[in-house]
Amino acid sequence: MEGGRNVFIAAHQPLMREGLKVLLRGLDGVRVCGEASDGRAALEGCERLGADLAVIECGLPLLDGVCVMRLLKRRHPARRVLAIGGDDPAMLHPALEAGADGYLLPEASADEVRLAVRALLAGGGWLSPWAAREVLRDRRNAAEAEPAERKRDALALLTPREREVLHLVAEGYRNREIAGLLVVSDRTVEKHRANLFRKLSLHSQADARAWAEARGFALRPRPRGERLGLG
Repeated sequence: MEGGRNVFIAAHQPLMREGLKVLLRGLDGVRVCGEASDGRAALEGCERLGADLAVIECGLPLLDGVCVMRLLKRRHPARRVLAIGGDDPAMLHPALEAGADGYLLPEASADEVRLAVRALLAGGGWLSPWAAREVLRDRRNAAEAEPAERKRDALALLTPREREVLHLVAEGYRNREIAGLLVVSDRTVEKHRANLFRKLSLHSQADARAWAEARGFALRPRPRGERLGLG
C-alpha cells in the first residue's frame, strides 16, 4: 500500500466511529481521510476526499447506508465498500446487492476488522463468519430449487398435445397406440414426440418416464381406446 490508502468511515454512533479510527490508524499504509454520521454527509465526503475504501454502517440516518453504497459503486465501481450491519438477512442481502465488497457485524473483533480492511484494499472481499454461512445457505437453497424450477419452465414449453403425448410415452404406450388413443396419424404422434423430446432433452421412453415421475405425473396403464383430456 505504498503512498497510503484513504479510508472513509460512516457510522451513526460516535463510539463506533472512534473505535474504527483507532483500529485503522494502527494499520501501516492506511489513512483515515474523513468520517460522517449520516448518509448524505458520507456520500459527499467519500466523493470529495476520494476514499479508496468506505466503511459504511447499513443503518445510517438521512440517507440509508445501503443507498450510499449503491450510489458510490454506481459512480465509482473501483471504490471498495465494507458494510457494517447486524446478523439479519434483510440487512446483509441488500448490502451485497448494492455492491458491498465485504460485510462485518458490529461486534467484529479488532483483528477481523484489520483483516477485512486489508483484504478489501488488496482487491479481495471479506464476509464475517455469520454472513458467509448465510450466503452459502442461500446458494444451497437456490441450487436445490433450480431443478424443480427448470422442470416447471420446461413443461411450460410444451403444447397441450405434446403434454398428452409425453404422458402416454411415459406410461409405456407406443406411437401407434398413442395415435389410436388420440385419433391422429402415426406421423403426427412422431412429430409431437420428436418436438417434446427435443424441448426436454429426452432420448428414450425411459427418460420420459423418469422425467414425468420427477415432475409428479400420475402414471398408470390406461385402457386402449380411452380419450385423454390432459391439455
